Amino acid sequence: MTRKQLPGFSYDAKRRRAIFDGFVRGTKGKVRRQKTIENATRDQALKAWKAFRDDLATGRAIEGPLTLEQFVERYYGLVAASHTAGTRKTQGMIIKNHLLRYFGEAELTAITTIRVTDFMADMRARNCSPSYINDAVRVLKMLLRQAVKRDVIAEYPIKKKTPKEKEVPLRLELKVDERARFFGAFEDEAAFRGHIDAGRTLGPVQPSTHFQGERRFGGGMRGDSKAATAYWDRFRELRDFFVVAVETGLRAWSDLRDLKWSSVDLSIGFIRVVMQKTGREAEIPISTACRDALRRCRAKAIGSIYVFVGSDGRRSSASRIRRAFSIAKELAGITRRFRPHDLRHTFGCRLASKSVGLQIIAKALGHTTTRMAERYARPSEEAMRMVVAALDADPLA
Repeated sequence: MTRKQLPGFSYDAKRRRAIFDGFVRGTKGKVRRQKTIENATRDQALKAWKAFRDDLATGRAIEGPLTLEQFVERYYGLVAASHTAGTRKTQGMIIKNHLLRYFGEAELTAITTIRVTDFMADMRARNCSPSYINDAVRVLKMLLRQAVKRDVIAEYPIKKKTPKEKEVPLRLELKVDERARFFGAFEDEAAFRGHIDAGRTLGPVQPSTHFQGERRFGGGMRGDSKAATAYWDRFRELRDFFVVAVETGLRAWSDLRDLKWSSVDLSIGFIRVVMQKTGREAEIPISTACRDALRRCRAKAIGSIYVFVGSDGRRSSASRIRRAFSIAKELAGITRRFRPHDLRHTFGCRLASKSVGLQIIAKALGHTTTRMAERYARPSEEAMRMVVAALDADPLA
């Protein structure tokens, strides 16, 4: 009795070799795949042939096994083309310093759940923070999902749920007193001039034939100089940038610095802007403090499409904003970790502390889900004092 011939299946019993051949569905016979299985019984070969046929039926033109390093080299530029510069920089460091170090030579299909778990243990041994470890795993999963979408591998190799490092939530938002000191710094000219004097460096004393003796040449700006007055004016005009930041929650280095008047409607009281990071629209009502700041900006931004410009009409540079933030932080006596991005966290926490719903917070922040907004839903100090007041009002005896 002769065995039934199977299309695309050839088996050599003497050599224990099977050869598969077939066309990828949906390619009109233009994409053909072949595969050879060595040292296999006929039953094993038939099982592998069935899996091969299933792959053909998916319509994916899989080009063969690639290592993670090969995939990154070939495809990451395309994957990251739509990402912001900051995202590309962060992902690039994670890929270079950790993913390629650990998985570089591993085939994509071999990056399974247990290997990801071992990778996390390796990062812990290197004293990486929980949040950084979770970020690294997210980047790895993103690359693997991209490999599936781009038909490099047939299916996502991480089948089981991977563990997640427990992150300690950072409390980086401004407290009420810190907020008052931070914005108060833009009104304290004496402290600003004192800051300049404190950081002033003096040039060396050198002999001079012109002045017929020794004289000090060079040195930093004096706090009582005209240059310091001009510096104070430039510093103070950036107060409105930080006011709008804490009143809208817009990301300082992208959405806020790039904010255009076309996104601001003072008549109905809303800012509507598509977030550069997520591509989602944020819809933010304009508060009284924000409106006052925007009106001051409007007065000096005549002829500019951008909201935040200097007295010269040019858009405020990132370096200038960063310097002003650093000075205000120092004058406010804030020595802990605090970044311009934390003004966004301050905005979210202020809303959550006033019992604003998570859906509304997510819409205002341009988040894709309410889960991202949940990080702000923690009791304020005022709410915790209410707990104490309630307990004191109901004594045990």
